[in-house]
Amino acid sequence: MNFFGHAAAAGRKDDDPAFVLGAMAPDLLPLCGAVATTETSPPVAAGQAHHLRVDALFHANAAFTSLQAWAARTLIERGVHRGGARGAAHAGIELLLDGVLATDAAARDAYARSLAEAEGARMPFVWRDELSRRRWTELVLRLRRGAVPDAYRDLDFVAARLRGALGRRPRLALTDDDVVRLRTFLPTLQLRVEAEAQRLMTGLG
Repeated sequence: MNFFGHAAAAGRKDDDPAFVLGAMAPDLLPLCGAVATTETSPPVAAGQAHHLRVDALFHANAAFTSLQAWAARTLIERGVHRGGARGAAHAGIELLLDGVLATDAAARDAYARSLAEAEGARMPFVWRDELSRRRWTELVLRLRRGAVPDAYRDLDFVAARLRGALGRRPRLALTDDDVVRLRTFLPTLQLRVEAEAQRLMTGLG
């Protein structure tokens, strides 16, 4: 599950901004390269634990596993190499689910409030060094000003994100032709994710 999905799931359980931020942190920290030494509050720690539990539940959910298998198989049939097809199916479902959740007012509010309190006295972590603190602050600022989560309804944006993310792993990296095939498939996958969104989120609060 992607970080906005984690914010949505965490907000259903506890809308404390520190808890929601903690639930996103395991995704956000690698995204900016910040290294934390410890959490600054119990809610942040609880949010991180929630992240791990939700990931395990989400990836074991029959709605996710069946949708992922179908998407990967379809991409392979369209000529995308096996590693890239499986990676794009997995991550693509997560990003497109964020696009669906972006219309949820409660999820957006939980996300926005967590970012608003992610700096200063509400900083969620003790940082290893000044560089980590700066990287975190810059990421939070970009997220507060950026197009996420609405951009996850833009299929060109999703395709570009998938290419960038999978490109860091040679066995999953997409070729130019793979990206064209993926982009052609995304409208169909988007419709399936929209139809399955409730089932994908069941039991994750």
